[in-house]
Amino acid sequence: MNRIITYCLLISTVFFTSCSDFLEPKSQSEYRPQVIQSLDELLLGSAYLSPVEITSVFLYPVLGLFDDDVSTRPDMKEVRADDEKKWNKALLAYSWSKDMIHEFPGYNVYESAYKMIVGCNAVLDYIDEVTGTREEKYDVRLQALALRSFYYFHLVNLYGKPYSSNKNALGVPLKLTSRLSSEAIPRNTVGEVYDQIIGDLLEAEKLMKTMPQEIQRRKNKRVNLPFIQLLLSRVYLYMENWQQAMIYGEKVIYDYDYTLRDLNNMEDPDRWSSESYPNYFTWENPEMIFLLGDQCDATSLALLSVTVKWMQEGKEKSKIVTTCIASDELIKSYDPADLRKKQYLIWESLTKEETTPVYKIPTSKLKVGTNYSLSSGWGKAWGIAFKVTEAYLNTAEAAAMLYKTKGGGEYKTKTLQLMDNLRYKRYEQGKYHPLDISNPEDLVAFVRAERRRELCFEHHRWFDLRRYGMEEIRHIWYDKDHRPVEYVLKKNDPGFTLLIPKGAFERNPKLIQNEERPNN
Repeated sequence: MNRIITYCLLISTVFFTSCSDFLEPKSQSEYRPQVIQSLDELLLGSAYLSPVEITSVFLYPVLGLFDDDVSTRPDMKEVRADDEKKWNKALLAYSWSKDMIHEFPGYNVYESAYKMIVGCNAVLDYIDEVTGTREEKYDVRLQALALRSFYYFHLVNLYGKPYSSNKNALGVPLKLTSRLSSEAIPRNTVGEVYDQIIGDLLEAEKLMKTMPQEIQRRKNKRVNLPFIQLLLSRVYLYMENWQQAMIYGEKVIYDYDYTLRDLNNMEDPDRWSSESYPNYFTWENPEMIFLLGDQCDATSLALLSVTVKWMQEGKEKSKIVTTCIASDELIKSYDPADLRKKQYLIWESLTKEETTPVYKIPTSKLKVGTNYSLSSGWGKAWGIAFKVTEAYLNTAEAAAMLYKTKGGGEYKTKTLQLMDNLRYKRYEQGKYHPLDISNPEDLVAFVRAERRRELCFEHHRWFDLRRYGMEEIRHIWYDKDHRPVEYVLKKNDPGFTLLIPKGAFERNPKLIQNEERPNN
């Protein structure tokens, strides 16, 4: 049985999904791919995530309500009866409930990520047996390696302990071939998964450096060299390998022509229309390195909305609102002259009864439309962005940590310069003052706070809180009687690591479940 058939069987039997025809063969049993272009098409269809009409792959929904950048509404009034199920679904995520595993399909990131990994593996398994030039094969191979590393990085940060906490804890199984096997696969350690990620990325980088410049720096919806190096910077940062995180972050900043967008040159959004906000997740953004996924996946839980109703002057009123909002702590972290507060934090469209705009919609840099539906249509716009701004923040944090652990004024100077360069483009013209921070602890804390302000609602915060030490988080939810109910995720709580979906155990009996947290 050839490997493409094996790949199709693996998809259908392990993940209960159909395998689409491979380049439209008369039958899968008759098809034997011969050329590299066939694997390239397989890569596009089975390993890349891009905006689609309807997506069956969910990587990000669960992250929307976990962290401290979200809060809930004290003025929900009365939720319409047919929306209570949605309202309760938001509560499950907002309270880190162990019952999330049963209640909504977007929770099963485990299955979705492995679907993409199997696509990468199928390409890697077969690439030496098809015809094509060395450059063509290298290009397809490096793309598969880079994408596989990203999906494993995402998996291990959801279902394994933080590397900085315990790299010897259980991570996720490393499935590195598409071949069908009757043997179950145990979970590898967090450290082993990270070693594989780094190995894949370094090989991808090495292969990419043999490519012509136009391929290395391409912006055609395919993996490029700065994306690989940005991901290396991120992974090394999570591993607390500060030196390598700084080196790779600087490569992204200084080796290419990406520029920071000056928010002074952006028009002020119309406070009466959330549709007036720009979409930063486009190829036209000079900060953009690579785009992945779609908005439906990235925002479906964060933008979960319900209809609320109330009586006013004897008449029933109603409006659609998101179940959760941006937290006051996040909003208040911006200085008055910081333009990101009005450019990134989207206030709700106002009604005649409301005269003061409020920054409440829990999404950022992604244009939203009336009633919180995406203005470009669900699933028709990019949802995940890799931007040069992250390289600034990765490099600055790594340099600050080197200053803290090793001393040396050059690390402090590097950190302050990076922060000044970034923040200068974020503040009202003439109102920015250069930083002057000498205490190492204060410098690290400032960089991490800046990371929160700059990358808010881009799915970094939850992973950052994990690697910072899993400190306590408190969420307040208002029940049907509008009474506050507090939910607490304690320091080092098991809830910082997700439970593996139960269906995975039916297909892989060697899995060991993560520790359950008691519900509040």
